[in-house]
Amino acid sequence: MFQPATENIQQWKKVLQIIGMISAVFAVLVSVLLVAFFIQFKTIDPLTSPALESLIQRFNENQQDEALKQEIRALDLLARKAYFTSRWQIRAGGYILFFSVLIFITAFKLYQHLNSQLPDATKLGKMPELFGIQLGARKTILISGSLLVVLAFVAGFLSHRELGGDTVFGKPKSVSGKNAAGVDKSQLNWPSFRGPGANGIAHFTNVPTEWNGENGQNIIWKTKVPSPGFNSPILWEDRLFMSGGVEDTLAVMCFNAVNGELLWQHDIKNIPGSPAKFPEVTPDVGSAAPTMATDGQRVYALFANGDLVSYDFDGNLVWEKNLGVPKNHYGHSSSLLTFQDLLLIQYDHGDGGHLLGLDGSTGNERYDQKREVQISWSSPILVNTGNRFEIMLSGVPFIMGHDPLTGAELWRVKLLTGEVAPGLAYADGMVYAVNEYAVAAGIKLGASPEVVWEYDEYLSEVSSPVATDKYLIMPTSYGTVACLDSKTGKQLWEHDFDEGFYSSPIVVGDLVYLMDMEGVMQIFKMTDTFKLVGTCPLGEEAMTIPVIGDGRIYIRGVEHLFAVGGM
Repeated sequence: MFQPATENIQQWKKVLQIIGMISAVFAVLVSVLLVAFFIQFKTIDPLTSPALESLIQRFNENQQDEALKQEIRALDLLARKAYFTSRWQIRAGGYILFFSVLIFITAFKLYQHLNSQLPDATKLGKMPELFGIQLGARKTILISGSLLVVLAFVAGFLSHRELGGDTVFGKPKSVSGKNAAGVDKSQLNWPSFRGPGANGIAHFTNVPTEWNGENGQNIIWKTKVPSPGFNSPILWEDRLFMSGGVEDTLAVMCFNAVNGELLWQHDIKNIPGSPAKFPEVTPDVGSAAPTMATDGQRVYALFANGDLVSYDFDGNLVWEKNLGVPKNHYGHSSSLLTFQDLLLIQYDHGDGGHLLGLDGSTGNERYDQKREVQISWSSPILVNTGNRFEIMLSGVPFIMGHDPLTGAELWRVKLLTGEVAPGLAYADGMVYAVNEYAVAAGIKLGASPEVVWEYDEYLSEVSSPVATDKYLIMPTSYGTVACLDSKTGKQLWEHDFDEGFYSSPIVVGDLVYLMDMEGVMQIFKMTDTFKLVGTCPLGEEAMTIPVIGDGRIYIRGVEHLFAVGGM
């Protein structure tokens, strides 16, 4: 059998010796850094700081201070970026350490194999010198180095578990809302239908105005959605949640917002009290119309048969129950909201109107506020009026405000007729309601809420309006969008698009993002005259609300979930 020349073997031994020593030194250095990071993390939490806590305390004393609110948001955003940087450093360090050790072991094994082929090779059973290091020193280096590497792996693993992030080689986990900066934490996420408070106003404005799902322009990733539904995604940190299903194949899904990977999916089955026969629903509502909600610790999903479930971010079931089959002729579609430790549900159906407040951790009922309204398909909004938080609901014939903690009715205005699907909008002390074949109205809140204007031309059928202190935008199902002066109700402009709208508009800075039924995002200015900024096709039909994140937009089409990025 051919044996390599002694000279060649010696040369290869030297190369392997150099590779092994470099990888060993590198592994030791990375180990030291990982251990140091663990010690630093145990001393300083990246998501908390005395400065942030002090600002939050000041804001709680004066919640009208907008400058202070913006300062808290900016500092909280920096903390979040530091948090994700820490996660990336630990993950990268873990991989580097692993591959460094792997290279060292490989080099050593090859060195040992070549050494055995030399004429004066060490006899079998007696380990050769390790890269020229003598026996005594070798034992000391091996033992201390191995202990350091093991300690580094343990430190990296513990750091990731406490950060709520990846294990060194695991799947991403999301940070809990416990470390959030109060209300501002939810502002930096997209926890419910139409965003924070379900009011259609985005916090981030650094998102693209150009993309094309057909040719891949500015599409970061595209993932097949395994379970169909018309509900919109919600976002918390690095996780996207949606529900789906057809009759008895209901499911809750969790996706990695970074790369689109489906992290987990759970089928909803055998819930006590769930009806044996699934209620009839129309094709444009389906079995999973309500958008989910999250409080930063748990997610909640409701289906057309009254099944209601809660999961933690790892996909562990927290609780499940059935609310009773909602009696309506289209199917239930009202989306969920959370406030503090409560899950809030507008449950207006054939058995009467209800505002339900459930304990988020157990699902137990805190209150069931009866409402003198008819069936509705509208979703509630949560508003900080400056004096208090209110949950506001629309249902024939009333617009109502309730205390979210107790459900107690705070005020009502008799206004609407017909079948109500659009939600409300709120801005600068006024709430706005609309329904096709009825009216749109601006209601000024106060000790006695007052309707200050009404409008009856271009009215929304499904799409909810969005408002600022100057403008009100109302899309219609036949493709006309109207812009009104939000204070007076005067029509400023109307524009006819080629397709109609079921999705609701989202305000992003001075722009409005509105998805038509063909999956084309129409982007236009929020100004006195219509100014189109962009027309962005998704490549498939879509009727959902986009999620506006930090530098990204997430959109659910009829078949896929998309992440859009790039400026």
